Amino acid sequence: MTALHLASAKGHAEVVRLLVNRKCQLNRHDNKRRTALIKAVQCQEEECVTVLLRGGADPNFQDVYGNAALHYAAYHQNVPIAEKLLSGGAYIDPKNKTTCHLFET
Repeated sequence: MTALHLASAKGHAEVVRLLVNRKCQLNRHDNKRRTALIKAVQCQEEECVTVLLRGGADPNFQDVYGNAALHYAAYHQNVPIAEKLLSGGAYIDPKNKTTCHLFET
C-alpha cells in the first residue's frame, strides 16, 4: 500500500491532491491489485475520487476479483460516486469474475 492508497482510503483529500500534483503513480496497486481510486470508492471518499479522476486515475483498472471502481460504487449504492466514475470514463458494464452470463451462448 502506498501513501496515496492510505490518504485516499482515509479521506485526506488535500494529501491526495498534493501527491497527484507531484505526479505520483496513480494506478499503482496493492497486493490485491487495488488502486488508490478503488480504495477511495470502497471507503466512499467522494472528494478523493474526484481528485484522482481529475488527475488521470484509470477508472477501469480491475482488482484480483475483477472488480473495477464502479463495482464498488454499485455495491455501496453510491450514485454520486458512480456518476463521477462514468463521467470519468468508467465502462458502463464492466464484468468481474462473478458476473453471470445467463444470456450469452
